[in-house]
Amino acid sequence: MVKKKIPQQIHFEKPFPFDLYLPEGKGPFSLVCITPLLGRLMLFEDLSLERWFACFFAKRGMAAAVMARPIFEFNPARGLEQLQEYLDQSVNRNREILNVLMAQERIDAQKIGSLGISFGAVVNLLWAGTDPRLKAHVLALGGCHLADIFVTSRDPLMRSHFEAALRSQDCKPEELKARLEKIFLTDPLKIAADLSKEKILMVLAVFDRVIRFEFGLSLRKALGKPETVFLPLGHYTAILSAPFLRWKMLRFFEEKL
Repeated sequence: MVKKKIPQQIHFEKPFPFDLYLPEGKGPFSLVCITPLLGRLMLFEDLSLERWFACFFAKRGMAAAVMARPIFEFNPARGLEQLQEYLDQSVNRNREILNVLMAQERIDAQKIGSLGISFGAVVNLLWAGTDPRLKAHVLALGGCHLADIFVTSRDPLMRSHFEAALRSQDCKPEELKARLEKIFLTDPLKIAADLSKEKILMVLAVFDRVIRFEFGLSLRKALGKPETVFLPLGHYTAILSAPFLRWKMLRFFEEKL
């Protein structure tokens, strides 16, 4: 059996730190922009899952970029508006990184796709609604109704943000949710109707307790019920399906790009 060579990895520091993985050859290559999940997987190096996907794509002829993602920390002194600001900054950061990527000679500027995981799926959907350069999207373990997600998520990191927000606002969860609904000016639900379901592949976990399955289903309905992989797993146990999902995603991008 012939082993595939390790893809070329290029690290960029500007406009933000990110990594580009390139296949062998001159190109130009289709590009997948991978936006990471919000926190870190236990026992794994940060961004290890995203880099694993990127290497897989690059070994099979498709360039991949792991986008920058500073870890969010809730600051009680800044108010709830910081949550919307972090979302806006994430979308703008991706857009600026793509500007750099499209200037690379080995990248085909007409064949750009996105892969977002968890929080990354939320960011990429908001990004897709304002950036026509993106032609196809894999939305894995995402959802809509951001205020509900923030209040109900069982993820330890999200719970810590939720509890910090409760303390800073000195209110009950129901009141916090109402305030958040006014704070979140952008929600995937508002973007969904403008996107073609033919260019979207969703991945949803039936037993997801981080971004509840119901919020994923609501987003799927708003998107017009695009092709979807339903996993009989939870948010983090969904990683068990990654060896299968990477092939499904690869075939999707090859077809759509």
